[in-house]
Order: sequence, then structure tokens, then C-alpha cells
Amino acid sequence: MNAGDVTTERDAAHVVVLGASNVTLGFPRIVAEVRRLFPGRVQMFAAHGHGRSYGTPSWAPFRVLPGLRACGLWDDFCRVHERSPETPVYALLTDIGNDLLFGKSPERIDEWLVECLGPLLAVGATTTIGRPPVHALQRLGRTRFRAARSFFFPKSPLTYERMLVDVPRLDELIVARATTVGATTFQPRPEWYGLDPIHVRRSKRPAAWREIVELWLPPDGRKGRSDVAIRRRHWLLRPAEKAVFGRKRIQQQPAFRWEDGGGIWLY
Repeated sequence: MNAGDVTTERDAAHVVVLGASNVTLGFPRIVAEVRRLFPGRVQMFAAHGHGRSYGTPSWAPFRVLPGLRACGLWDDFCRVHERSPETPVYALLTDIGNDLLFGKSPERIDEWLVECLGPLLAVGATTTIGRPPVHALQRLGRTRFRAARSFFFPKSPLTYERMLVDVPRLDELIVARATTVGATTFQPRPEWYGLDPIHVRRSKRPAAWREIVELWLPPDGRKGRSDVAIRRRHWLLRPAEKAVFGRKRIQQQPAFRWEDGGGIWLY
């Protein structure tokens, strides 16, 4: 099914989620929280992946994914939303500091963030932007930083000294950008992290993602339905485009359909 096959019946919400490994690790939980918060038919557009970059193609073992600003999400999202323009749009953009590990400057990352925000601002999306885990990174010593960088990003040119400058600078730019566009920000809580300064601890993911997703609505609008079951198979959904061992693979979207006609579009 493609974007043109979506019926004109009004959806309860159109949801856009952008991120990297934290979104990937928590994706079934994020989907469940979205379903809990928005009873009714939801079209969810997500782009994430380990090592995902906002601006450039990113590599992980055996596969390459396009940068978030240039993936197919935007065309499909716009086509679907044009068929139901009165549907409210909610967006989450997080894992933004990932690109520092690829040697990109905070200013360049901010430019990519602006590109991603453009289509969302055009439809009046209620947007939440994640700030980098400044506290978790600043409490790292040089030895732990090098160990974490070598394990997760062995080719990263980011030095410990550069990290201490660039992470707070990127945080400042994100807060300023959010203020400019009227978006909400969230700062990851220090207790969400353990020895790994990048990824939210597994035990903290349920509370963390619930808190983050609920920022879309005012406190009196967060009742939603009771807890929705976590579907592990959402980890297995295939994105619209990726290259594996140099060969491009295309997956028709949406990658998943609920019985009510809502779906998950993955890129």
C-alpha cells in the first residue's frame, strides 16, 4: 500500500518520530505510548536506526541508511497529511547529538534540524525536541569517554576535549531553535543513564518514553486508554530504503497496519 491508498476518513493523529539508537531500542515502547495517548486511527511515520545521522547517510554493520533530512519519510508524510489536513500532527526529534560523533559541528547539526522542522512547521505540528544528555556526558572521565567512543563509534574523530565544548554548545542551539519555532524540549534525566552515557538504561525506558511522549499534550489531556501491549515485532519492521552489503533494498510502506487502518511508516 502506498500513500495514495490511505482513505480520506479523518485520522486521530499523524505522528512523526526521528532519532537514532535510543529510538530504535525503545521503538516498541514508543509505539505503545502513542497508541495509548491517541485512541483512534493513527498514522505513525518513523525514521531511526543505530548510528543514524540527521544529515548524511550513516553506516552500521552491513547496512547504510539515508540521512533523516533526506529520507523518504517527508514525501509520504506530506502526501498522507494532505488527504486529511485537519488531523493534528505530533512530532518528536531526538538523538540529535549523534552527529557530533561523526565530526559535525553544532552549527551544521542545527542547520539539519531546521530542514527537518520545515515540513512540520508548515502543518502546525506540536513538536518536542530532545536535548543531548549533557550531565551524563560531562561526568565521564577521559578513559570512559574513549572506551564508549571506541565501542559505539570506533571511527569517530570526536575528542574528549571537543566533546566538552560541542555538547553544551549544541544544547544551547537546540534550546534556542525550539524557542524560535515554539517547540517543547526535554532534557534527559541523569538517572536514565548508567555506565553507557548515550543510551537510556533498559529499566528506565518505560518511564522515560512515557514522560517524553506525554509532552505533546497538556496534563489534563494525557488520560488516553489503558496501557497498550508492547509488540516486540515492531523491532523487526523494515524501512522503506536501506543498503545491505551495498545492495539497495526497498520495502513498501506502511510497514505495519493496525486493524483500524492506522499504520507505521518506517524509513
